[in-house]
Amino acid sequence: METFRAFTATHAAALGVIALLTAVSIALRRRAPPALPPLPAERVVGFAYLATWSVTYLWLLSPPLRDVAKTLPLQLCHLTAAAAALLLVTGAPRLRPIVYFWGIALSTQALITPALSEGPALYPFWFFWATHGLIAGVAAYDVLARGYRPDWRGYRQACIAAALYVALVLPLDIAFGWNYGFVGPSKPEVRTIVDLLGPWPERLALITLIAAGAMMLVVLPWELARAHPRRRS
Repeated sequence: METFRAFTATHAAALGVIALLTAVSIALRRRAPPALPPLPAERVVGFAYLATWSVTYLWLLSPPLRDVAKTLPLQLCHLTAAAAALLLVTGAPRLRPIVYFWGIALSTQALITPALSEGPALYPFWFFWATHGLIAGVAAYDVLARGYRPDWRGYRQACIAAALYVALVLPLDIAFGWNYGFVGPSKPEVRTIVDLLGPWPERLALITLIAAGAMMLVVLPWELARAHPRRRS
């Protein structure tokens, strides 16, 4: 139980628990009006994750665990999870596009091909799944229970934020040989979609196109739904 492999019963169980908790949370929240400020339960979950996030990175950045190539909270998922927790706590509208577009379009690939080697006997396993479960869960919850409706403005905001993120991590990746954001010259220790994108730096163009295209795909159904009544009329 100290090692994890993708596409196993453990992987399926983790995804099943995330799906179940998300569905239950959505069903409970839909009983209240969507315009309400954050509920006490939402704030509790958000604060609990932010506390866990902070303590975890203080622990990872302390010797002998510190490895600046891996343990800095600079992966896109790390920041998206913090944004999702803050959204639960504050309900801030500016966080909604980040959580939705980064969460659904970009971070969900980690649920399919997890960059994880530790199993259930080790803490990183639980933090990984709590982090990615929160991201996917809050993104779905905000749409299906709290009434968020993605649009082109949110898409632009998410793209600009993603560009700023890359502008931050890419120079660090190049300077130190890291791979935060999966845009650096190295690759994860386990197999991911990055292995299919060719050598660095050529794969940077593909990563950019895939990210922008994926975020566009998750806004198109909403825009088409808005346009349909106008076409019909």
